Amino acid sequence: MWPFTNPFPAIHAGELPKTAVFDFIIVGGGTAGCCLASRLSEDPKVTVLLLERGRVVDDWQARVPLLASNPSRLGAPHVFLPSLPMKEGNGRAVTAWLGEGLGGATLVNSLLYTRGISDYNQWKEMGRTRWGYDTDVEPYFVKSENSLSQPASTFRGKKGLWINQTFPEESVFEPSTRMNEAASSLGIPYSSDMNSPHSPATCTALLDIAIDHNKRRHSVFKAFLDTADVRRRKNLTICVETIVTGIKCAAVEGSAKLKAAGVYFGDAQTNKKSEKFFARATREVIICAGAVSSPHILMLSGLGPKNHLESHGIPVVKDLPGVGSYLKDHLGVPLMFEVPVKDSINVFRHGILPVLRHIFKYFVFGTGLLSVTSMRTTIFVRTALLDEKMELPSVTPDEQDTRDPQNAPDIEIQPIPTHLSDTETSPMDDIGVFSMLVTFLRPKSFGSIRLTSADPHTRPAMDVGFLTQADDLPIVRKGVRFGLRLAQQMRARGYSLGDLSVPKAEDDTSLDAFIRENMRTTYHYTSTCRMAPEDDAQPGVVDDELRVHGVDGLRVADCSIFPEIVSVHTMAPAVVVAEKCADFVKRAHGMLQEA
Repeated sequence: MWPFTNPFPAIHAGELPKTAVFDFIIVGGGTAGCCLASRLSEDPKVTVLLLERGRVVDDWQARVPLLASNPSRLGAPHVFLPSLPMKEGNGRAVTAWLGEGLGGATLVNSLLYTRGISDYNQWKEMGRTRWGYDTDVEPYFVKSENSLSQPASTFRGKKGLWINQTFPEESVFEPSTRMNEAASSLGIPYSSDMNSPHSPATCTALLDIAIDHNKRRHSVFKAFLDTADVRRRKNLTICVETIVTGIKCAAVEGSAKLKAAGVYFGDAQTNKKSEKFFARATREVIICAGAVSSPHILMLSGLGPKNHLESHGIPVVKDLPGVGSYLKDHLGVPLMFEVPVKDSINVFRHGILPVLRHIFKYFVFGTGLLSVTSMRTTIFVRTALLDEKMELPSVTPDEQDTRDPQNAPDIEIQPIPTHLSDTETSPMDDIGVFSMLVTFLRPKSFGSIRLTSADPHTRPAMDVGFLTQADDLPIVRKGVRFGLRLAQQMRARGYSLGDLSVPKAEDDTSLDAFIRENMRTTYHYTSTCRMAPEDDAQPGVVDDELRVHGVDGLRVADCSIFPEIVSVHTMAPAVVVAEKCADFVKRAHGMLQEA
């Protein structure tokens, strides 16, 4: 009985047979990989191998929604990755973190289930005709989810494996409620289901959060792999703490084509580098390692920009300039305020009694701060609609049509009940802190992922590329102004906020200086193996069915394939990519029973 669990049936690299052969090999057991492994192994006639660099994380802490979302907790399943110095950020580096373990980022993130309806229609307008929202994407959102809170409809799922729910009655952190009230006073409408195609595009949104019936964290690992049915499957082999060192690509006899023949891998521990293994794939290899690691693995395999590979002594299998070349992320600028300690996560640092009280509430009643993650609502805004007072005037239904890519929000204001300092310790740990994370959703700027070594154990270099396109800064600046106006309204409505980290003034020069000194990553990495033609203006890596250009039997299925970054959080879209990939693969190999 929980919090005690049965060990998950995973093995390690050395436990596989020396002549391991599988129909499908999936590289990466994160958000997309768990879903894909579950779907492909539904057919008992095929064999599936899932390789994951991290470990199985299923202790009691991993199930508590708020506790598990603290990336600094001891044993948190992730790795930190410092970026290269930012050219437009005063030479500072920012710290990225990558979820590493079965379930990937869903083991440690805030579990926010957001779709981004207009984004897929934008992809369709870009030429990705099989990725429009209504007929191509929405059915896969519906297929995967089990919404406990939203009413039955054609666009919300009730029978899927992955549970989410809303928390409208949970008055967890008062500053968030006060911020929403301030937004309403500025004309921002409220949406009880921002994942509905009928929701206004600019809104204060009640968030769907992946928490199950028992107020436990519902990661993709728990949803798609750690179920009684999947545990019984003899055709699914899951190998953890395993590092993939390359994809073997062989020439197709009598053809100029290449085919993915299998995967080289070893133990992820650096002191066991000498142990090398190989597994053959009779049908396909599918990379689901995320927007940082998927291009890293492709480049280690000789698939990537020719000159870059040669500079690291890697033989070029295929020149693919797009690999790692279009890293997108949502830049964030935190505005931080002092609030009463009781209104902040930092309440847990003030003695043992608050900790014991909330532990008791959670384990006995399933309530209290531990029962949800730090966010239950957020604000999405298209800044072009705001007037000079940072208010939303009367707008037309067409301007709020959430299916129209022109209406996609470009700023999100995330209410975070703690400080967002990039350092592990901060003077703000001992006081109550509330942050508004001004998040830029539609960047033109992009960065890259590049090798630092041909050694697979060495992490790649990340250039986040923030503000390298001049069009971005004015929108971020307006987003910060909107955040400051929200704070002003909160004070005017009787809630006390003390300035901790805000611009010195609201002129453009002061705002720009503040942005450059404080901008950070929000961990929404995408588009490094983007879905587009090879000869696109920004070269693509995979086609519309996620097949790597020029290599048969090799696909990529994770956020790295996004043609353009979505204007929401990336967790749910990653699962939809996996769901669609599963059907592409099943159809290609005669495994799909058409309705």
